[in-house]
Amino acid sequence: MRHLIAAWLAMWCMTAWAAPPELVIATNDYPPYISADPRQSFIGELFERIGKDMGVKFTFRFMPWKRCLVLLDARDVWAVVPFVSTPERQQRYLLSDTLYARRAKFFYYDQPGRSWPGANRDLAELRQFRIGGVAGYWYEELFKAAGIALDLANNDPTNFRKLQAGRFDLAIADENVGNYIIRTEFAREAGRFHSLETPYYRSENVMMVNRDLANAELLARFNRALDNLRRSGAYDDIVSRRKLVLLPVGS
Repeated sequence: MRHLIAAWLAMWCMTAWAAPPELVIATNDYPPYISADPRQSFIGELFERIGKDMGVKFTFRFMPWKRCLVLLDARDVWAVVPFVSTPERQQRYLLSDTLYARRAKFFYYDQPGRSWPGANRDLAELRQFRIGGVAGYWYEELFKAAGIALDLANNDPTNFRKLQAGRFDLAIADENVGNYIIRTEFAREAGRFHSLETPYYRSENVMMVNRDLANAELLARFNRALDNLRRSGAYDDIVSRRKLVLLPVGS
């Protein structure tokens, strides 16, 4: 009997102290949404809560966006995040429910003698301005279709430095990312940065995994845990505490 109890206790200890399964996610440093710095990582906190609900541990590996997709296709990581849902991606991968909905805006820096439109209805109305963006971002083809040549930088902070230096008139950026860059890199001149009243583009960001049965089951559990966070109010608490401007999902 003592041997049976000892065996049971050993099995209980192994179960109780066993580390939860690990799921590796490829991403890029993109504060305030995702960052190696937990203070600037909305997704990091969100996924920690989701992982506890699912009984798994999410581990993030940071790399360039294109490399994220290479590793996903090679099945070297379980998922990539955050990506914008597109018809092509919907066919190729399994997509999670919306993690967050955000908008892009046009930012400008005070320049003597320059005036800016109070509102605009479409992209074509901004052809009179020189516009900066980031190479490889989702909006390149949209600008090309509108006949607008972009001054392209390698990343968002460089794009804003060029804007501040007067290399162009407007910089397109995610609203929260733009506000974060202004607050952290241009603190003394933050009051000279503004944005046009009309938001340019609304998008919903998701997590993507490869198509197979095991992933479909895991993704269903992930979506349930995400929904639980929203229903409990914990999701809104995280957004509010981090002072993010997010849009209602599905609006």
